[in-house]
Amino acid sequence: MGISDFDVAPSAGSRFGVVVLGVASAVAGVLAVIGWPLPVISSTHGRGQHAWARTVRGVHDWFAHDGWRMSGASWIYGALAVVALAAVVILRHPAWSGRRALLIIVVPAGVLLVLGPALQWALGLPWSNSGSGSAGGTAIGIVVTVVCGAVLTGVRQVLRRRARRDEEAPAR
Repeated sequence: MGISDFDVAPSAGSRFGVVVLGVASAVAGVLAVIGWPLPVISSTHGRGQHAWARTVRGVHDWFAHDGWRMSGASWIYGALAVVALAAVVILRHPAWSGRRALLIIVVPAGVLLVLGPALQWALGLPWSNSGSGSAGGTAIGIVVTVVCGAVLTGVRQVLRRRARRDEEAPAR
């Protein structure tokens, strides 16, 4: 009996990670389809209600609404589902790394996250038909955050390339 008797095929990514990300993608996808409201994050300004009370009110409004529930939160949950599903694909193909993996994850999620709320705001639709509030502030916040993140990622890559060139350049 030799070592070759114990050889097994190499694993293609973490099975546990694939399962966890697959479940997260499915849950986020369901929340996107049903238009579940986003939890409210505490802030120092606002209507005076605590974040938890506003979250509970949003859930009560969601349950009380009769008919199809449309919500801008669906774009965010949808982008989260796409990110988790794309991460599963990347884990299943470990050879896909670097720029290819970044494009597979970021482009579809970024398009969904930016264009959805921006289009909803441009069409004058409310953030949710089961609650109150405009999509404007949220859409602008999402667009600014994603664009700033993309610019910072691009600047970081340019700086890394320059640093590599400087290291590889012969000393004079």
